[in-house]
Amino acid sequence: MISVRRLTPADVPVLRDLRLRSLADTPENLGDLVAVEAARPDAEWVDSLRERVWFAGFDDDTPIALVCGRPDPSEWLLYSMWVVPSARGNGLAARLVAEVRAAAVENGAQALVLQVFEDNLRARRIYERLGFLATGVWEEVPGKGRRELLRLAL
Repeated sequence: MISVRRLTPADVPVLRDLRLRSLADTPENLGDLVAVEAARPDAEWVDSLRERVWFAGFDDDTPIALVCGRPDPSEWLLYSMWVVPSARGNGLAARLVAEVRAAAVENGAQALVLQVFEDNLRARRIYERLGFLATGVWEEVPGKGRRELLRLAL
């Protein structure tokens, strides 16, 4: 059974595992950070779990998906979305985004924003289906291509 829950500081091993798997799976979308992230001490992972809102998807007890929401008073940033390839296409991404959205609304945010690479059409379709709108604001990421800011009013 697939479930989604918010991670706590006790979930450092889950966060580390999912983050490293996601970076290794799609470095073109998430950056070449595997070595940097792998070297982070536990205290930094705990800080991340306290400062941001991380949700993970589980197939029974096996972690299979990850997303993060970075709080800001008016707009939250959604990032680090990843679902293990074998679990894609079953609505899990929508459930993860819904959790971040609910946390943002609960904390008074008025919008949820994210960036998506120009050639990541699958992700773009998912986000647009969930109500995110293109802003026309582009950023060039050296060696990775262009990514656009998408926004969802809450």
